Amino acid sequence: MDINSSDSQPGCQPYRLNGWVVSPFSQKTLAYLRYKGIPHQQQTPGVWRLMRTIQQQVGKAIMPTVETAGGDWLQDSSEIIDYFEQAYPEHSIEPQTPKQQLVAHLLELHADEWLVMASLWYRWKVPQNRDFIIAEFGRYALPGMPVFIRNLMANSIRRTMMGYLPRFGINDKTQQGVQKYCKQLLALLEDHFTQNKYFLGNRPCIGDFSFFGQLYAHLYRDQGSQHLFDNTPALRDWINRLLLADGQEANPANNPQYRFLPDDEIPNTLLPILELIFSEQMPFIATVVDNINQYVANKPDSQRVSRIVGEGDFSIGGVKGQRQQFSFVQWKLQRCTRVWQQLDDQQKIPLEQWLHDIGGEQLLAIDIRHPLKRQNFSEVLA
Repeated sequence: MDINSSDSQPGCQPYRLNGWVVSPFSQKTLAYLRYKGIPHQQQTPGVWRLMRTIQQQVGKAIMPTVETAGGDWLQDSSEIIDYFEQAYPEHSIEPQTPKQQLVAHLLELHADEWLVMASLWYRWKVPQNRDFIIAEFGRYALPGMPVFIRNLMANSIRRTMMGYLPRFGINDKTQQGVQKYCKQLLALLEDHFTQNKYFLGNRPCIGDFSFFGQLYAHLYRDQGSQHLFDNTPALRDWINRLLLADGQEANPANNPQYRFLPDDEIPNTLLPILELIFSEQMPFIATVVDNINQYVANKPDSQRVSRIVGEGDFSIGGVKGQRQQFSFVQWKLQRCTRVWQQLDDQQKIPLEQWLHDIGGEQLLAIDIRHPLKRQNFSEVLA
């Protein structure tokens, strides 16, 4: 099922979301807005709007972006959601207890910066997806144009995206690992959602929306990967639950029945997913942080770091490879470490022990010497 029409009449709502249904970060943001019942208009920007208006406003042709009625622009799905959490604090998707806060952002980190490898491989390397995704991209980029012109534009986009795959370490050597990881993760998610409505109970957290974006926009919609969900009915129900959200669960009158689990509980069904994060993703992230530290040491007067700070070894599905190190990953990691930094010494003790118990102590050992912040739609040194 697709829901890709505007949620309201143009000009009647204070926010306009620019994004395509095939964009995982657009779908992450849209699912959040719908769940919270935040009034908005959804717009599918054509190539001219992307390359002119949006690029002029935020510095790049990118999705999603949000325009406010006051003329301000927001960019990056996590920053957009942070903005709306401040503007609409009722029924927050941010847990108020340490373990749940940390897990919410670890799940966000994993979906946005690691699951994306599976999303990209299945979309751009599976032959059954080629005609489908070319038609989709052409339809959104050049609406109203003849099919052959749409296909020319979409094939140009496809070639560009294919060129990105090596940056993420996606090649013939690692493809078996990517597939193994993806199938393992979907099985773990099926097990979890068989027993739980959302990741942390009866209310979604930022991790739910991040996973939804990757799974729905890429793997679930794309025809060449739909088969991955044939034996995951609980996971499909979770996808449709967020896809069809209409603000009713975020109604204040319904709060008692839509809460996170009590007593900072983390479901046991999440532990294998967290172990996957700590065993494969976190070692690579540590090398990204190390290279940022080295970059600043070599250029102490820098105000920012390079978007790509090097290449590093990684392992996915037990297969080793090399991929580029994007500095943005540290900013996303900081959303996790911030939870730890905000605790007092007594509050840190049980969290540190819990991390040790699940093999996550390396998170606290990562040495972020030069934090990043978002400024004018990019990352700069804090």
